[in-house]
Amino acid sequence: MDSTLASQLIEAQFPELSPVRVVRLGEGCDSTAFEVNRHWVFRFPKRRDVEEQSRIERRLLPILADRLPIPIPIFRFAGRSSPRFDREFNGYPRIAGVPAMQLLPGIIRCETLAGPIGAFLSALHAFPVDQARSVGVPEQRIAEIIEEVREDALAGFDAVAQAAPRAPLERWRRFLESDCGAGGVTGGVALVHNDFAAEHILMTEDGQAITGVIDWTDVAISEPEADFAGLFHWGGEPLARAVLEAYRGGLDEAAMVRARYMAACRGAMDVAFGVETRRPEYVCSGLQALGWCTAPR
Repeated sequence: MDSTLASQLIEAQFPELSPVRVVRLGEGCDSTAFEVNRHWVFRFPKRRDVEEQSRIERRLLPILADRLPIPIPIFRFAGRSSPRFDREFNGYPRIAGVPAMQLLPGIIRCETLAGPIGAFLSALHAFPVDQARSVGVPEQRIAEIIEEVREDALAGFDAVAQAAPRAPLERWRRFLESDCGAGGVTGGVALVHNDFAAEHILMTEDGQAITGVIDWTDVAISEPEADFAGLFHWGGEPLARAVLEAYRGGLDEAAMVRARYMAACRGAMDVAFGVETRRPEYVCSGLQALGWCTAPR
């Protein structure tokens, strides 16, 4: 999906936005995003399954937004499939801020972020699960998620070795191959973002405030530690523990071990993605997460 096609598709279906001026924001595994006329963000799914996930977002996010203390996207434009692009696409009001992944690590302060993130995750995880089911949110137990990320992390480990040949690769691989206790999960289920990573958390440029949480494509009903994995990935043990102190849900030590393990797996996956797409920011953040999460405790 290039900017010219995106502009033409948007203008054809939403003439009220004409003249459409687009700026490419980025491309992930699931979607390509564009800023439109400085006030909107349009997301174009890359696969059929992502299209279906976007329909779930369209139903869920409006009823979820009022319960959360941080802004989230609410779709205002629903683009139809057409011969030129055979999937539905969506547009929502642009939320101010920059992805936390783009900020220098030194300006991120656990003491500043712990309270707002703890309040956000507490509210999200308290959302009625039956209501989430009623709008089609899928269920994915944490053991399934762990098995999926473990497989992907090990499959992409050659890219980690390529990106960081002097890293403690054997220790990292042993950690990824280890048993993190997923088989004995007895925790409760909750509505989770399920990709609560730094690239999906918007902040002010000085790193002092969170302005939004975006990209709910992977939203699911699962165990709460699925979202704490993103905190281990972003800020290591200090950030995850600080948020846990402010969190009003229950999360035991076994759940934190699983969250740490998932963060390491996603670190390896980020490195592989960054190498494949020539995105050094993903390589750097992935290597950082691997170092933090696999370090001896």
